[in-house]
Amino acid sequence: MRNPAALALAAALALPLPARAEEARAPLPKDYRTWTHVRSMVVTDEDHGMYGFHEVYANPKALKVLRGGKKPVVFPEGSQFVVSIYEVKQERGVVKPGAKQRVVVQAKGAGAKATGGWRFGSYDPAGKPIAVDPASCFACHAQARETDFVFTSFDP
Repeated sequence: MRNPAALALAAALALPLPARAEEARAPLPKDYRTWTHVRSMVVTDEDHGMYGFHEVYANPKALKVLRGGKKPVVFPEGSQFVVSIYEVKQERGVVKPGAKQRVVVQAKGAGAKATGGWRFGSYDPAGKPIAVDPASCFACHAQARETDFVFTSFDP
């Protein structure tokens, strides 16, 4: 008679191990506010998943590619973008950031083949991780295939 526990263990070991959430998530860099601010933008559709006033920062590796203007656009491993997302506030005809909603991260790294080489992360205003589905992030970023799945451009 076969041991059911041994069969279950053998079956589990035969399957590829899913990436643990901590390993798949792009970490929130502590110093991102010292990076170059490359863009501000507003997503005004309140039903859009990325609604808010966006402040986009790029680390030096990503910035070099953004400023380079080469085609095709390919970001090297270690490239990172951080977007601080705020409520949209309007006062006297001026749109500006309100309270911080969250911070999202896109980081190029080995092992993220299913998401074009990018890891994604989302954090609350205090820096605590928010659950995020990398496949969902990548499904949207797939629209930017020609720019290595990055929506951000450098606005000089």
